[in-house]
Amino acid sequence: MRPVCLFVFALCSSVAFGVRAEERKNSVSLSLEAALARAEEKSPIVRRAKGNLRVAESARVGAGLAMPTNPLLSFALGRRADRSSSAPAAEGFEWGLHLEQSFEIGGQRSARLSEAERGVDVAHAQARLAVAEARAEVRGAYVGSQLFRSQVETAKKREELAGRVLESARAKMGAGAASDVDVNLAESERGRAEHDRIEAEIDAAGEDEMLRLLLDFPEDTGLELTTPLGFPPLADDVRRLVEAAKKRRQDLRALRATESQLDAALTRYRREAIPNPTLFGDVSQAQPGQTFLGGGASMAVPVFRRNQGQIATLSAEKARIEDERRIADREVTLEVVRLHRALAQRRDEARVFAEDVVPAAEENLSLVTDGWHAGKFDLFRVVQAAREAGEARRRQLEVMAALWQVAIDLDRATGAP
Repeated sequence: MRPVCLFVFALCSSVAFGVRAEERKNSVSLSLEAALARAEEKSPIVRRAKGNLRVAESARVGAGLAMPTNPLLSFALGRRADRSSSAPAAEGFEWGLHLEQSFEIGGQRSARLSEAERGVDVAHAQARLAVAEARAEVRGAYVGSQLFRSQVETAKKREELAGRVLESARAKMGAGAASDVDVNLAESERGRAEHDRIEAEIDAAGEDEMLRLLLDFPEDTGLELTTPLGFPPLADDVRRLVEAAKKRRQDLRALRATESQLDAALTRYRREAIPNPTLFGDVSQAQPGQTFLGGGASMAVPVFRRNQGQIATLSAEKARIEDERRIADREVTLEVVRLHRALAQRRDEARVFAEDVVPAAEENLSLVTDGWHAGKFDLFRVVQAAREAGEARRRQLEVMAALWQVAIDLDRATGAP
């Protein structure tokens, strides 16, 4: 039997080693900075924004055309029949050619190019805004994944403690120092701890899946988050933050770029109201031996249509964008002030939980557990202390999540890189 046992042990060890090697192969060590850098290239919203940028850049091709229309060439042929009394009779095969081409004389091409460039500026601003949004989303998912993993670790520790308490309760019952009530209570508490651990693992898996989606990792990729989770840095003076936000916010830049694009579109419509002259030439051959060569020019007179509707619509849109920009400036100021105040309050709240609430709850749990083993407390006190410690740790993670969310929102509000 010994060779058989050794063979089975070696086989199981090799399988386990292969599984661990495969897990390591599909695992990625990821720092917060590396995640943010990858988000600038792989995030879905960034990729969509870059696609819109390519579309905006393609507008330069049509705007740069030198001629507004293609040349028009027409050809006519036929046979003339003469029943008059002219001599010689004007009859026989005839043909004619007509060629015309329109030209722009009001600078319409330069206006189209200017509008296309302003459109590219808008697309660039929107792409930068998408990068800022992607960084904020990835940062939030990264921190959220760390918090949920901490919750999993806390739930595992509570489950281990509940398992040890259950074993002690069973041992005490076997020695006659505890009753079935204590064992049932310990079993119930262990089941609750197991349930909390499973729920925490489900939440952590969902947050990891969101992070993989934002960073475009395969679904079977394991993520090892290497950046430690601590308190976000203190915010700067609120006045400097407001000034920085008005300079760096990409959505404000996008509004200003859109306003500039509308100005360029208005210029284009006004220049397109200038009529384009059309030059044409004719050549025809009649019988007998009659040839005609001629040319001329034509121009549409802008009496009824001068792009009035398009100019009126763009003027109203420009006024709306100007008003929207003023509203956005005011909203940015209020948002930065509110988040700056909330960040200081959340930091104080997180400090209270980290320094007072959680250490006291865990110390109380340790003391009550030792007292129960010594016969000073009943099992109800242990269960109550364990639940209070678990609740304190859960509330601490919630407070940390709220603190980091405020910090991320403040960075987003100020346009921080």
